[in-house]
Amino acid sequence: MKFFSIIFIIVPFFAVANQDSLLSVDKVGSNSFSELSDKSAISEEDSIQLSREDIIYWRLQQLDKNTPMDLVYNDKVQVFIDSYLGRNKALISRMKGLSPYYFPMFERELDLYDLPIEFKYLAIVESALNPKARSHSGASGLWQFMYLTGKQYGLEVTSYMDERQDPLKATRSACEYFVSLYDTFGDWNLVLAAYNGGPGYLQRKIASVGSSDFWELYPHLRKETRNYVPTFIAVNYAMQYAAEHDIPFVNPKINFEDIDTLILKKEVELKVLTELLCVNEQTINYLNPAYKKSIFPKGAVLTFPSNAVHDFKLNETTNYTFIDAVVNKEILIDEERIVYRVDKGDYLGRIAKAHNVHVFEIKEWNKLKSTKLDIGDKLIIYVKNGKLLTDEKKILGNNEYTIQKGDTLWDIAQKHNGLSVWKIKALNNMENDNLKPGTTILLPTS
Repeated sequence: MKFFSIIFIIVPFFAVANQDSLLSVDKVGSNSFSELSDKSAISEEDSIQLSREDIIYWRLQQLDKNTPMDLVYNDKVQVFIDSYLGRNKALISRMKGLSPYYFPMFERELDLYDLPIEFKYLAIVESALNPKARSHSGASGLWQFMYLTGKQYGLEVTSYMDERQDPLKATRSACEYFVSLYDTFGDWNLVLAAYNGGPGYLQRKIASVGSSDFWELYPHLRKETRNYVPTFIAVNYAMQYAAEHDIPFVNPKINFEDIDTLILKKEVELKVLTELLCVNEQTINYLNPAYKKSIFPKGAVLTFPSNAVHDFKLNETTNYTFIDAVVNKEILIDEERIVYRVDKGDYLGRIAKAHNVHVFEIKEWNKLKSTKLDIGDKLIIYVKNGKLLTDEKKILGNNEYTIQKGDTLWDIAQKHNGLSVWKIKALNNMENDNLKPGTTILLPTS
């Protein structure tokens, strides 16, 4: 549905063979294969006689019997199957782990719209089942809707919310789009190609080539679109025959079981929720992907493991008191409070950049009504743990100083225009105040 796919999904595309000719059935099939065509499984004896390609072809034929989609086997498809069974099999492992959470919902919605169930695998091609996935071209969510297409199918985007990242809403919109594309093209391969390249682009290609057969259009399509259908077929195969190729499940560190909802009475940061609920960020983001930022607004309806929701409601008054304390900087979660002494040449923009904060934050923390500073003024700054810019010495400048016997950080700071002890320690990555005579440290300068 867009021109550029996200990078980690298109990796297999670069392995595509240069030839444009398709393998014929004669090249893949054999007498021994044809004898197996009506069997439901391949025995160990049969597998010894057949080539790897014969087995894959036979398995795809079995899958093809149960879907209106055209799961053909040819050399274009084999390239991507090799990729997913080889260097990209880790992706299939992760998808097998995530699929129990997403696939039941996909299947339910696809069934409601009377669409082929195999479309569930398209979300792997599009986003690797990452509801917060975003491409370079701006497509977002499990189904990688572009902004305008999302709007067309009822997906709203606000400063806080992006419904393209809502798994259920986006899946319903994707189903509506599939139905619309099928009404236009009447062929599932063309639906896939149009979903990737756009219906207008595909209609122009059909008109110029004079054929509506995907495999005849194949050599005339741009690379991503022509590889989209083979990739989809390959993912179908790899997901359904992962066990036969010894591809294990990799279970995500996400608690998808027994979930419940919670309505926030105040705006809350993600870091605060992880502390209060004892739920990791990955779980919170996967359960609530439609929220764009690490801040959840008042009134947000959030999904969490049910035990976490129960505990939160049980201690609701205490929890909101904790939330207020974090907002008021009475409790610090992932930051520390430092006192900065203004040096000659300092201004708020420079100080903010050096400490990786915003000017308005420094003004708010210190109740400043203007940006005017005097040398020696003390500023309270809340710095993210480990987030001080590594190139602070480039921002503030630096001089080398050799430690003398009897030196202390306080003494050194006082000798250099009231330089703060904290700034010296931060610039030199010092964990304590111990100084060794003869060693060299950096001192910020104005």
